[in-house]
Amino acid sequence: MWNLGSLEAEVMDRIWSNEEPVTVRDVAGEINSARAQPLAYTTVMTTMYKLFRKGWLERSKSGKQYFYAPVEARDACVARLMTQVLGKSADPEVALLHFVEGLGSEGSTALRSALHRLPAEDDADA
Repeated sequence: MWNLGSLEAEVMDRIWSNEEPVTVRDVAGEINSARAQPLAYTTVMTTMYKLFRKGWLERSKSGKQYFYAPVEARDACVARLMTQVLGKSADPEVALLHFVEGLGSEGSTALRSALHRLPAEDDADA
């Protein structure tokens, strides 16, 4: 993900996959269950704290534990990042064309479906 290290991205993936706020222990357990070399609890704790400081996570305290949740849903995050990247283009129309060309048939179908769900410009002005 844009502006995230590989461990930060892995942590965000684990947090997004949970419906409820999670603790450092929850995330460390999930990550370590899929690794040959487990990460230290403090490594995961530091990574989650950094994500909190960067504004990717919110946290609340219950007893002695912090519970972390994403600030925004994964899809909203992806959309925001795509908009930021597109805004950096010298020619957004050309950038979009290249993007659409690389989508493939499944992605093109999803894009068409999304565009049809938008209100018509006349409807938006009303």
